[in-house]
Amino acid sequence: MIIQSKRVYFEEKLQPRQIEIRKDRIVGVYPYGQFKADKDYEDLIVMPGLCDVHNHGYNGYEANTASRKWLKEWTAYLPSEGVTSTLASISSFPKEGLLKALKIIGSFIDNDNKTGTHILGVYEEGPFISSGKERGAQNLAFQIIPTRKIIDEFNRACNGHLIYVMIAPEMLKGNYSVIDYCVSKGMKVALGHTGATFDICKEAIKHGAISFTHTYNGMKGLHHREPGVVGAAMYFDECYAECICDGIHVNRIAANVLAKTKGKDKLILITDSVSIKGFKPGVYELEEKGRTTTVTDKGVAYITGTDTLAGSCHRLNHILDYAIHEAGIDPVTAMNAATVNPMKMLGINDRGLIKENYYADLAVFDDRFNTQTTYIDGKEFAFWKK
Repeated sequence: MIIQSKRVYFEEKLQPRQIEIRKDRIVGVYPYGQFKADKDYEDLIVMPGLCDVHNHGYNGYEANTASRKWLKEWTAYLPSEGVTSTLASISSFPKEGLLKALKIIGSFIDNDNKTGTHILGVYEEGPFISSGKERGAQNLAFQIIPTRKIIDEFNRACNGHLIYVMIAPEMLKGNYSVIDYCVSKGMKVALGHTGATFDICKEAIKHGAISFTHTYNGMKGLHHREPGVVGAAMYFDECYAECICDGIHVNRIAANVLAKTKGKDKLILITDSVSIKGFKPGVYELEEKGRTTTVTDKGVAYITGTDTLAGSCHRLNHILDYAIHEAGIDPVTAMNAATVNPMKMLGINDRGLIKENYYADLAVFDDRFNTQTTYIDGKEFAFWKK
């Protein structure tokens, strides 16, 4: 099959190209019109499928409470955002509940994730959180100090699919061996929900931490006498920085500044979407998290009665649109941040680009990044359209 468009995101440019797909792979990229095309998307944008590495759930459920039925529904929904790959992100929660969910997620990845968006692995955003205010909406009652034993226990539960681990490094009290251990097992380590100093972040990075969880949110801010976690995220060129670029979690100017400091290769756009994604405005009791959440008419979630944000309700394609058209982020930086950068951070080298021998994961958008159709492993997903 050959598809084509006058605006294919290829080699960091929107340009006229044809893409030949055979089974689940891209086997060739050619000049527009060189061969007879099966589908011509004309002036629509054809991009690598989006990758949301920080995604908890939607429609009433999250990875913390995952069932096989919901995971199937979730991975069938995500192509509507142009998302072809994601991580099942867990947060602070009773340990026995997390272990139960991780077993279901691991089994689903191994046996049931045959259609729809790929769950590439598990992202452990909690329970390795700060004891301070930077824990945000995460429940301190469920905090665990990470150890090799705990890492192994969680990884075994999900059949070895724990690939991204967030740690508040100040909780390690100067002993970074657990970061060394994660890195030795091929896991990527992020710093987040942390009140660490710049120097503590520096030490964690020396031991292999390579990313920052939803930069600006849930972390010690930048100060001219103590650069903090935000300063470390901007300063260390080798590190990636996640960003919820929605104008609410992060002001558009702050997002633009972060994008300029990280450049086109190290920014990662995320949703951090949670169970109330897709809900109408109202107040919802989240018994399993021990809190009440209010969803506003702007699709924003707060812990009821506070100004503490409680996750996102946004779609990744809309965050990409906001990044470019509202935050003024350079389009190459923004598009890389939603496609190839998260893949590179995870060490995945056969997804995230339109390139020969890469998997045929593609998303087709209009000028405002509304999804027109999505391809996963060469198969078209357009069933949500009426």
